[in-house]
Amino acid sequence: MRIPRRTASTAAALMIGLALVSMVTIMAASLKASFTGTLERTVAAEYILSGPAAGQTGFSPEVVRRIAREPGIEAAAGVRSGTFKLDGRDRTLQGVDPVAYDRAIRTETTSGSLADLARGGVAIREDVAKERGLKVGDTLPMAFPVGGSDPRPVRAIYEDNEFNGSYLLPLADFQRHYADQLDLFAFVKAEPGTPPAASRAAIDRVVAGFPGVQVRDQAEFKREQAQQIDQILVLFYVLLALAVVIAFIGIINTLALSVLERVREIGLLRAVGMTRGQLRAMIRWEAVIISVLGAVLGLAVGVFFGWTVVGSLDDEGITEFVLPVGTLLAMVAAAGAVGVVSAILPGRRAARLDVLRAIASE
Repeated sequence: MRIPRRTASTAAALMIGLALVSMVTIMAASLKASFTGTLERTVAAEYILSGPAAGQTGFSPEVVRRIAREPGIEAAAGVRSGTFKLDGRDRTLQGVDPVAYDRAIRTETTSGSLADLARGGVAIREDVAKERGLKVGDTLPMAFPVGGSDPRPVRAIYEDNEFNGSYLLPLADFQRHYADQLDLFAFVKAEPGTPPAASRAAIDRVVAGFPGVQVRDQAEFKREQAQQIDQILVLFYVLLALAVVIAFIGIINTLALSVLERVREIGLLRAVGMTRGQLRAMIRWEAVIISVLGAVLGLAVGVFFGWTVVGSLDDEGITEFVLPVGTLLAMVAAAGAVGVVSAILPGRRAARLDVLRAIASE
C-alpha cells in the first residue's frame, strides 16, 4: 500500500507469465479432450494403422487387402489423400472404399448414402454443399493431376465429424486420377464377438510382412496423440518459465527496496518486541501476497483468453472447452511457494539489522 505502483508492476510481471501458461494449459487440455471425443464418436474401428511417420508416409494398399481376408475382421478401410483443383484453387480429398469406410468410420449423411459412391462420383461435406448450393445429383467440376478435368456427380452429403474432410472420392475414381496409390491410414473393425487378442494377432500376422506399418488400438492411439501434445506443452512451459523467473527476480528486488526504505520502522518494531522470526514472517507474507495476487489475476486473464481462443477454433475441430482446475490451483500454490522463496534473502537482511542503528536512521 505504501508504493502501490511498484507493487502492481511486480505482480503484473507474474500475472503475464501465468496468464500465458494457463492459457496454453487450457488449450492443450481442450485439444486432448476434443480429439478423444472425436475419436470415440467417429471411429467405429478398433485398430488404426499408419506408416512410419503417421499421416505423412504411406504404405502399400496390399496391407488392407490382406487384413480384410483374415478371419474375425469385419472391415478394413484404407484412406488415401490427394489434391484437385476447384475454381482454380487446390483442394484436398480422401480416397476411400465406400462400403468398408462406412463400417469403420461413423458418417451421418443428410442426403444420399456413402454406398452410392460405389457407382462413382463424390461425397461432400454439408458446409461445402451449402456454400456452393449443391445437392445430390448435381455435378462438381473437378480437375485432377491425372486425366485433367472430370466433373463428378454428387452422390452424398454428410455432416462434419471433424474427421472425414470436405471431399470423399471412391477408390475406383482415385486410382484413375492419381499416380500415388499409398494408404496414409487404415482402419480395421473386428467382427462382433471376436476376442481382441484374436483380431490383433490376425492384424499383426499381416503387418509382419510390411516393415514400417504401425498398429495401434484406440487407447494406444489416444495416448500417442496426448504425448505429442504434451511434448509441445513442455516446450511452451520452458519458454514461459523465463517470464516467471523474471517475475521472481522482480519480487526479490521489490522486497529488498521495501526493507531499505523501512529501516527505521523495522528498528522500532524490533525495539518494542518483534522477534527476528516474526520480522521474517512479515516479509514472507508480503511476498506471498504479491505473488498470489499476480497469480490469481494471471489465471483470470489466462482462463478468459483460453476460453476465447478455444471458442474461435471450433471449426478446426477443438469443440470442447476443458478447465484443468487441479493444474491451475497447483499454479497458484507454486506462485505462493515462489513468494516464500523470494522472501528469504530480504527477510534475512531485515532480521540482521542492528536495532539501535535502525532506529537512528533517517
